[in-house]
Amino acid sequence: MLLLFGELYAELEQENDGCLRSFPGGAMLRQVRAARAAGARLRFLGRVGRDDYGRSIRAELVEAGVEAMLQEDDDHPTSLLLAGGEQVAYRSADAQLQPPGDAFFEGGTLLHAGSWIFGLDPGRTTAVEVFREGLRRGLTLSLDLRVARWAGRGELEEVLRPYLPLGYMKVDAETAAALGIKPGELFKWAGQVLYFDGGSVRRLSLFEEKSYRIPSGTGPDEVYGRFLALASAGEEAEAALTGALASLKKKKRRKPEK
Repeated sequence: MLLLFGELYAELEQENDGCLRSFPGGAMLRQVRAARAAGARLRFLGRVGRDDYGRSIRAELVEAGVEAMLQEDDDHPTSLLLAGGEQVAYRSADAQLQPPGDAFFEGGTLLHAGSWIFGLDPGRTTAVEVFREGLRRGLTLSLDLRVARWAGRGELEEVLRPYLPLGYMKVDAETAAALGIKPGELFKWAGQVLYFDGGSVRRLSLFEEKSYRIPSGTGPDEVYGRFLALASAGEEAEAALTGALASLKKKKRRKPEK
């Protein structure tokens, strides 16, 4: 089973009439959707406010067939992301994530997290505890490394040091440049790295490097979510990536039903 935890928020997007449209969003949810589309059994740990945004996120996860272990916060609202132009995030309930019980780990094979959860306490302390417990239980660890002003390179390296190198990591060229990480340094972070740059993805390991084109109109989160689904089922990294890309190409070719 694929286990995921991390940032969770509602996205607000301004429409042409000036009104704001809200919907469950963010990288972690996009990866969850992609992993489910690839047939993964998965469990998601996150924290939302006791509000309409939180209820909307829960409803989407349940409808998608995800085992949602969502904590409800009475004191903090669901976190928000203002989309369009320069994105602005207001971290609230998700940054208050509390440690889960043993049930979260049961049956897990791969544990994936978003890097934002490692940036603010008490969520950061919880994230460290979850990774520590996952490692103790023999789970493969994965991280989505992304830029955030509250989770810079120095902070992340310090917090993650006991777990490096991870099993897998997702990173893009923009994030690597912003954090000052050269491709050759990525092996300190993970044994297998998926490095996204424009319309391509490179699979980097200590012993080899291969580059692949991403199907047009497909985002990195969709690729990585499907990759995680196959990796959690026991596929090697190369087979998991090629399988993910093949399934996306097939999806693009499929004609809509009339």
